[in-house]
Amino acid sequence: MGVRQGRAGNRAEAAGAARPSSATTTVETESAPLPAYGARFESALTFACSRHFGQERKGNGAPYITHPLAVAALVGEYGGDEDQAIAALLHDVLEDCGVTETDVALRYGARVARIVASCTDTTLRPKPPWPQRKQAFLARLRGAPPDVKLVVAADKLHNAQAIVRDLRRASVGDKVWSRFRAGREDVLWYYRAAVDALTDGWSHELCDELRAVVAELGRWGGSPEGGS
Repeated sequence: MGVRQGRAGNRAEAAGAARPSSATTTVETESAPLPAYGARFESALTFACSRHFGQERKGNGAPYITHPLAVAALVGEYGGDEDQAIAALLHDVLEDCGVTETDVALRYGARVARIVASCTDTTLRPKPPWPQRKQAFLARLRGAPPDVKLVVAADKLHNAQAIVRDLRRASVGDKVWSRFRAGREDVLWYYRAAVDALTDGWSHELCDELRAVVAELGRWGGSPEGGS
């Protein structure tokens, strides 16, 4: 999903760095109980609210901060640590709020900044054409480490859930596709390709949930479920 600007804002200049690919498959398993999210998370929540202030979700006009909040909730529910939850809150600030990777690193540390940069589609203005931009992101995502993939999977899951939810609504229905820069078939391709990239060398229940929602999205889109 995208952001609709309620007011003007500067854009960051540097794109996130690619991560090396791994030949082995990483399977996420349950571990020791995670520490409670503390002052850093609270600070990141305030920072995200201030950076996204005045922005709206495309289509339904909800305050944009509802999306990072939902992504952070999914990250926490699926076992993410505090760094990952903070990165979830901030995953769109480079692309949509004029914040730089250095800004994030100074506030919340190098790991959070790395995850946020890896979640970022582009910081270039004007944005590159949609197909090239998405293909480049998917290529980086395929080799990303598990801590990045968890946050990206949560982001894609919430966006896919939002599309399915709007398709079910009588007031929206097929009009949901008009909010995208790409056509329906290209959007379906992107979500299927994202599942493929996320599951390259990584297995997690969050991906299973994403795959199921993308399959439902394909049925609403009137397109076969298989392939990317």
